[in-house]
Amino acid sequence: MVSIHAMVSYFNIYFLFPNILKKRNYGAYAVAILLTISLATFLLTLVLMALNTLSAQFKPDLFSLGFMVNAGIAITYTTAVTMSLKLVKQWYENERLAKELEQLNTETELKYLKSQINPHFLFNSLNSVYALSLQKSDHAPELILKLSDILRYILYDGGEKKVSLSQEIKYLKSYLELEKVRHGDRLNLEIDIHGNYDHYEIAPMLLIPFVENSFKHGLGKDKDTGFVNVHLHVENDQLHFHIVNSKPKNGHELSKQKGYRGGIGLKNVRKRLNLLYPNKHALELGDIKNEYVVSLQLELD
Repeated sequence: MVSIHAMVSYFNIYFLFPNILKKRNYGAYAVAILLTISLATFLLTLVLMALNTLSAQFKPDLFSLGFMVNAGIAITYTTAVTMSLKLVKQWYENERLAKELEQLNTETELKYLKSQINPHFLFNSLNSVYALSLQKSDHAPELILKLSDILRYILYDGGEKKVSLSQEIKYLKSYLELEKVRHGDRLNLEIDIHGNYDHYEIAPMLLIPFVENSFKHGLGKDKDTGFVNVHLHVENDQLHFHIVNSKPKNGHELSKQKGYRGGIGLKNVRKRLNLLYPNKHALELGDIKNEYVVSLQLELD
């Protein structure tokens, strides 16, 4: 009996299910499984007759409707249980594959976003060096040295999933000093960084796009002075990052210059925040009369 039940179960799992039911031929599957169970019931009757383990008075009952129905119900029950186990196993396998695929897609997208960050930053920094070299500024060597430190961070740490927050802040300070040298007296720069951040980690190059945009779009092509205020502090496992920068005079905005092409910085960092810190961050962008404001609150690892 166990052998016949097993034969029906395996035939259903490894033939009927993949070749008929998975193709959504529900009618054909119902007919096929009904015929299989009926054939198995008849085979069970023949086997019991052949084994000759029943007395002669009980043998006629093997061909009765009651025995056939009970035997068919028993085989159906076994088939249903094994089919349920197969479906549960397949569901877990599909869930595992779906999670692996989601993780792979996430990692692929993050790698793509990071590949956008590095050339984007490098392009802006080289423009700064080029501008100072045209002016034959004494600050050009200092600027190149700062750029070298920054590129070292990008090459060796930018590819990691997480870096220490202290490294990210050091990189941020180097960039701010680079911009301070570049803009000189026309820039009023205020930097306020405090809190105990030595034991935290963060995704690399997550904060720099906000700072880049503050200088790039805040000062624009305006020759007058402007300001950028950067505030960062860590408290109770939360990073609070706040940037306020002036607006250039009307008509001097970078977005209104000939040949301007929209940047990828903010769009990029929004995607990275959503991928890396889902439900663990709050980002607010403000555009008021004379200044732009960026406020980011992040739950740290």
